[in-house]
Amino acid sequence: MKTTFVSTLALAAAFLALAAPASGKVTLKSLLEEMTDPDANTYLPSPRYTARLWSSYDRKTTEPGTEGWFANSDSSKFLREETVGERREQVMLDAKGPGVITRFWVTVARTDGKGILRIYIDGKLAVEGEVLKILSGGALCGAPLSDSVSRESPYLNRGHDLYLPIPYAESCKVTYESATLYSKQPRGGGKPPAREAFYYNVETRAYAAGTEVESFSLEVLRREKAAVDAANRKLDRRLNGADKAPGEILTFDGEIPPGQSVVRTVTREGGGAIRRLAMAVASGKDPNALRSTVLEISFDGERTVWVPAGEFFGCGYTYEPYSSWFTSCTGAGRMESRWTMPFEKTCTVTVRNYAAKPVALSLTALEIGGYRWDPARSMHFGACWHEYADAPSRRGAEKTQYDYDYAELEGEGLFVGTTLALWQPATRWWGEGDEKVFIDGENTPSYIGTGTEDYYGYAWCRPQPFDHPFIAQPIGIGQGRPLREDFARRNAVNVRNRALDAIPFTKSIRFHMEMWHWLEDIKLDFAPLACWYMRPGGKANRGADPAAVRRPVRVDMPPVQVALPKTAVLFADFENGTYEAWKAEGEAFGPGPARGILPFQNPVNGYSGRYLVNSYYGKDETKGTLTSPAFTIEKPFINFLVGGGNYKDETCVNLVIDGKTVRTATGKNAERLEWTHWDVGEFKGKKATIVIVDNRTGHFGHINADCFHFDIAPRK
Repeated sequence: MKTTFVSTLALAAAFLALAAPASGKVTLKSLLEEMTDPDANTYLPSPRYTARLWSSYDRKTTEPGTEGWFANSDSSKFLREETVGERREQVMLDAKGPGVITRFWVTVARTDGKGILRIYIDGKLAVEGEVLKILSGGALCGAPLSDSVSRESPYLNRGHDLYLPIPYAESCKVTYESATLYSKQPRGGGKPPAREAFYYNVETRAYAAGTEVESFSLEVLRREKAAVDAANRKLDRRLNGADKAPGEILTFDGEIPPGQSVVRTVTREGGGAIRRLAMAVASGKDPNALRSTVLEISFDGERTVWVPAGEFFGCGYTYEPYSSWFTSCTGAGRMESRWTMPFEKTCTVTVRNYAAKPVALSLTALEIGGYRWDPARSMHFGACWHEYADAPSRRGAEKTQYDYDYAELEGEGLFVGTTLALWQPATRWWGEGDEKVFIDGENTPSYIGTGTEDYYGYAWCRPQPFDHPFIAQPIGIGQGRPLREDFARRNAVNVRNRALDAIPFTKSIRFHMEMWHWLEDIKLDFAPLACWYMRPGGKANRGADPAAVRRPVRVDMPPVQVALPKTAVLFADFENGTYEAWKAEGEAFGPGPARGILPFQNPVNGYSGRYLVNSYYGKDETKGTLTSPAFTIEKPFINFLVGGGNYKDETCVNLVIDGKTVRTATGKNAERLEWTHWDVGEFKGKKATIVIVDNRTGHFGHINADCFHFDIAPRK
């Protein structure tokens, strides 16, 4: 099946006013406006700039093939030390000429996070204070420009991110002073205090000499408070493109047979742009649907996008809820892109079904709006994807790390984003590797980072999901550290998209990431995606790969079904995915049993099979009860799995006889379910019910339970 719709519209007078952004004085306000303008990165930068990452990477990392290329001591590495009076300041950034700090990320270890950050602008101290208060604590501005992720993680285990632009006309130097970095030997000998581990990534733009820049200061920040607040409101509400003309909306709702496609083509003299692309993909319970349904987009005759639908929208191959500035997923199946994708005359959007069964598209909308195509500066949007299936954790006889690529591009443009969807069979951290970005033929990359999670804005391989305008982890339960071997799912999806921190290139860019897993003999599935804007005629090293999208995805490990003794009588294990005769009241227990983790929950493990009772629907803010049908006690023990909150009468499982609670059990303030039992021999012949209670909000205000059965002995 091939369905084509062609629309030719004259350029409306209203769109004649649209123009490529003009160069001018760089100010805090102009940078905030650029950050929140979805069209800004569709044009070659004006004024031009180069980008650089300043980080605490291991300085033994120099060039590919040299000893130390995979060195991993990535903390507390600075350019130099300076003495200022009685202070020792560690210099992390020292930039000369006009420029701007576009992104600042930090995490800490073995410290209270109260080290002092100082930013010197044009030779004068402009900002001074506790590092975490400045970056994520709101000392300069509110969220999301100043934020930390994940908010479900302990504060010192988060990534602390500052996206407030800090421009400078002549120079910028950033230093750090730690109270613990120079700890002295304790009196009387003994082991000295552990040195602080301070990790940082700071990205900057460098403008050409003579570019007019208004330098940052606290006075300028106060003067531009309205602009800062407006940017925060727009980013926080994800209002990308909300101020643009709504344009023309093309829709499609229907089924695509195997091997077929649906096509929409738009012709527009004078230029136009895809401003919104929304869709939902359904194919029964086929976990491959989001992988085998592929989005192809051509602009002015050049195909620049060939990406599985789920990866394009940033949710991988399961519907995981999140929302960013450029992409989002509701969790109910609707995915949306708000990348501006310009064209001079024509664009064609194709959705192709590579699966062996039909796939349904619903609620699909393609919104075409006005755009002023500048022949000298406008660029096409592009995205490529590929999967490293069964990738070894380390290669060669010596089991060494290695680099894999997101994309290698030839042409002129801006690198603007990445997504990584992965599956691993282990429980150890998979993402120790650093990004390495080679620009315009470099031998030593301009960007050497400190770890995959650092690049994606969080820290310490925390599994908690989060979203932010520019960084997100829709699902992180494949991270490793909190997991047990019997925990079924091993997936993670990380998203990072760029605005002011886009990376320009004039000839080429190679975006590589280290494969560094802490285990040596396992195989993973890595599926990286890269996004860019590039002048027409640019080339990418990755294109269509039908074989890869037909390969079955791995979402779950085989479920661990508890084996019951021959003497046991199963009462409820919820494996049909419903509560059946159990009665749910309130909101906490949702529409039915959970398939493991629920959105924004820490990893859940230790349950039996695929389903369990989990009252984390609505997170820890909901309450409710789940009551079993009545039964007659015939065996002396009731055994079951329980986890979650350890709060008597609030998060508990109760045995109720004649309206009274005669037995109760709670979790241990942990998501892991463990065996517990009730000795009920004295109640033989009595009618009873089991009531699972969630009457708490806040810390561990939920309960997990599974596999209720009656037996002649306790299960331990």
